[in-house]
Amino acid sequence: MLISCIMPVMSTEMDRVADRQAVAKRGERIYEERLKVVLEPGEAGRVVAIHIPSHDYFIGDSILEAVDRLRKKHPGTGRSEVYTRGIGDRAVVRAHTPRIAGSRR
Repeated sequence: MLISCIMPVMSTEMDRVADRQAVAKRGERIYEERLKVVLEPGEAGRVVAIHIPSHDYFIGDSILEAVDRLRKKHPGTGRSEVYTRGIGDRAVVRAHTPRIAGSRR
């Protein structure tokens, strides 16, 4: 019986990893095929959040800022519908925001 209890947990975690990989693959394809030429080099170093179903994109100085903008337009969006990445080859992604980390430096 112990094995049957462990197996679903392992399967669920493997499913989550597979879902994340699928979202990343779709999001990266959208970025490479549609957004790269639009966003680089003018927005290099910033963050883009891509709404996978609509291909809408939102730019911010942090992941949270970009995703907040996305969720204003698409409020019911789930995790499997959003892909975020830095813009450009040497983009630095900052996850802190004034709302979480106090004032920006």
